[in-house]
Amino acid sequence: MPVIVCECKAAIPAGVKARMAAEFTSAIREIILSPLDLISVVFHEAAPENTYRSGEPTAETLIFCHIRDGRSDGAVLSLAKRVSSIWSACTGASEDEVEVLVALYPAKYVVRGGERLPEAPRV
Repeated sequence: MPVIVCECKAAIPAGVKARMAAEFTSAIREIILSPLDLISVVFHEAAPENTYRSGEPTAETLIFCHIRDGRSDGAVLSLAKRVSSIWSACTGASEDEVEVLVALYPAKYVVRGGERLPEAPRV
């Protein structure tokens, strides 16, 4: 934890995904001070006929950022904006085509390596 899950259209080149994963990781370290060994980035690629908004097909991307609770509203908003900007810069897609959602979880409900994670750094 944190985990970033990108629900996106198919066929993003592996090199672009690797660059985004590295940049997302750097942003998370910088903004919410998460330890490097807790950060995961996952890409789920969907065929165009599998994504809809308002009942119509769409090629937009949804990015879910799952983090431990305890960060300030400003830090959470800063992370969401940075993730959107990174996606746009790396893929060439307009930021109008990406929606970033941040979900906050109490650390007491997050287990990694069989152990409960500590509280998040206060930023």
